[in-house]
Amino acid sequence: MTTSKSTETKTIPFGGILLILLGILILLEQIFDIQMKGGIFLAALGLIFILWGSTQHKAGLLIPGGILTGMSIGVMLVEDSGTIPTSYAEGVFLLSLGAGFGLVTILAHLFTIEKYWWAAIVASILSLLGSGLIILEMPDGHVIKQLIEVIFAGLQYLWPLALILLGITIVLKRR
Repeated sequence: MTTSKSTETKTIPFGGILLILLGILILLEQIFDIQMKGGIFLAALGLIFILWGSTQHKAGLLIPGGILTGMSIGVMLVEDSGTIPTSYAEGVFLLSLGAGFGLVTILAHLFTIEKYWWAAIVASILSLLGSGLIILEMPDGHVIKQLIEVIFAGLQYLWPLALILLGITIVLKRR
């Protein structure tokens, strides 16, 4: 009976190390009464998933990393900084979340063999909706506001139809 050398590579328990660092950060925040705002906390979580996913080449970990990072930007802009008027808050948050989904596509392309183009589609939709909401809240630009209102009114019927068509396509492909 012959034995061969194992070709397994040792992997660093990156997730465990990052959870330890996150726990230390939260503990230090409590001990020294540091005010960590919501956006910073979400950014730290997003960074953990991005580092973990990129070093382990796992696209599944990059999804929460990108989404949390996008959310953190939105929270920082809307709530933490207080520089964005409340009338633009929803649009800015959707744009930031769209950027997070866009980040998923980019990171998966860079660090894994998987290509998550679906995330780019979600990013585009969120970005368009966010831009539309911002335009609707602008004090000037009556013509473009009317156009956006017409588009949004049409979309309320279009997206359910798109879901129905997508469902029919999936059902028919399974047969």
